Amino acid sequence: MSQLGPIFVIAAKDVAQRSRDRSAYIMGIAGPLLLVFILNGTLGAIDDVSAFEFGVVDDDGGAAGSGFTNMLSTLEDEEVVALTVAEDRADLERLVDGGDVSAGFLLPSGLSEAVETGAPAEITIVGDPGASIAVDVAQAITDTFVNELDYVSLATGSVLAAEGAGIDTQRMEELAASAQALEPPVALVPVETEGRGSDPASYFAVSLSVFFLFFTVQFGVLSLMEEREAGTLSRILVTPTSPAAVVIGKMASSLVIGVLSMGVLVVATTLIVGATWGDPLAVGVLVLVGVVVAIAFATVVAAVAQTAEQAGAYASMVALVFGLLGGSFFQISQAPGPLAAASYLSPHRWLLDGFRDISYGAGIGDLGPTLAVLGAFIVVVGGAGLATARRGLMQA
Repeated sequence: MSQLGPIFVIAAKDVAQRSRDRSAYIMGIAGPLLLVFILNGTLGAIDDVSAFEFGVVDDDGGAAGSGFTNMLSTLEDEEVVALTVAEDRADLERLVDGGDVSAGFLLPSGLSEAVETGAPAEITIVGDPGASIAVDVAQAITDTFVNELDYVSLATGSVLAAEGAGIDTQRMEELAASAQALEPPVALVPVETEGRGSDPASYFAVSLSVFFLFFTVQFGVLSLMEEREAGTLSRILVTPTSPAAVVIGKMASSLVIGVLSMGVLVVATTLIVGATWGDPLAVGVLVLVGVVVAIAFATVVAAVAQTAEQAGAYASMVALVFGLLGGSFFQISQAPGPLAAASYLSPHRWLLDGFRDISYGAGIGDLGPTLAVLGAFIVVVGGAGLATARRGLMQA
């Protein structure tokens, strides 16, 4: 007899059963959405000017102090920082301790005179220990200013030495002004890319959706273990239903659950956090392939486990390891060389790269290598899992 009917019945029964299971909604939809919202609101805040609110105290009042504060004002005009002028060091420390600013600059009295005479001078940074990124930015701003001072001092000293002149304050000021007016020989031009790499909301939406997908599809496949332990599987197999139909029916239910959860996440993250997924057709194809890959790995786990509890633990461990290795929580480009190379063993890496390419503007025709590797995962891992699971059913 045709096995399509039993396959459909088994799949429909599992989908209906999971639709009444709250854990499926938490694992497949609520959990990923909550984490995307939290991570985007915290780690994504580094792109917000409020993360770089600085204070400044100018006890110098000279040319060097004015030059530093003018540089900060320029950064404020460019919306890189938000600047607050404090009255003195005590006021600056109060602003930092109260969380009104993340870090502050203290320009000491005599800074300009020290710069002009070549005497030692210090610019003090008062920082909040809990705002390490802002403190690093403050340090970078100060280093930039110091490097510019060194450049001006070197240019001024070189001209004075060439002229054979002694220390002439008026001449030094003229040369310093001329040096500051010169264009730097090398300019750093920032270039921002488009897509998941430069958009925290899109990055977290994609990476966490893929990560939780490998947990979501477990519900259908791992129910094989539950039914075997409950004794219902043996009763199914005494009917004309073949072992292959049982396994395929379970996999079909996982396919439906996985596609539905991913579809909801794509729409929800787009509307709630403004994630950019890219071409809907390409996204749909990659979602479908990704769900099948996740099912293949879940099938292998179900085939080698002895109990439903053991299968759940194995499947969770596999999903966690591959998720970490594939870059679900950090961009894999930040990992050491050997770890970055090993990440290509994870299906998560290939899925994330595929979604990244789509967010850059790629279409289905541009996903050939990615789909080929994912297809290899399906054939090798899924084939082994299906064969092993079928043999295990015969012994049920």
